[in-house]
Amino acid sequence: MKELIATAALLFMVPTLALAQDADRHSQGLGYVFLGVGTRQMGLTGGFGGEYIDKSGLGVGAELATAGWETSANGNPNWIGLGSADLSYHFFPKKIRGHAAPFVTGGCTLFFGQDTDTAGGNVTHGFNVGGGVDIFAAKHAGVRFDVRYNAHGGRILWASYPNLAQFSFVAFRIGLTFR
Repeated sequence: MKELIATAALLFMVPTLALAQDADRHSQGLGYVFLGVGTRQMGLTGGFGGEYIDKSGLGVGAELATAGWETSANGNPNWIGLGSADLSYHFFPKKIRGHAAPFVTGGCTLFFGQDTDTAGGNVTHGFNVGGGVDIFAAKHAGVRFDVRYNAHGGRILWASYPNLAQFSFVAFRIGLTFR
């Protein structure tokens, strides 16, 4: 239910914020690296990604990450990998022209590695939703702050949490971004 409410809120915000777009924007590529911390004993998260953003603010991207470094539950490590393909929307308000770009994002995620599927495939499909802001202090480099909610349709970390049918977590991340 929380996912449905968050998704609906994001969808209602997009038309309102889209009015603040700068028509002089050009398409651009964006790359980033990040570190963060995850909830529910997922510990450190880290990874890298890239996006292509067209002049309207719509973007498509991919990300490769890991979560659960050096954390464990019930004597089992929580370290898993995440790969995602995402759609995003970047807002380019006229008042902060080119210096900050808030965004919303979401897409499909593959959770992989040990304990990610009880059927032995070591891959579980899921999704992610989130948002954040890219702040550019220089022309081609900046700082990225974002939050991602990661959820799945199967079980992950089943050895660590044998009684949970689903295990989802939120990652709070900070990184460097390049355009």
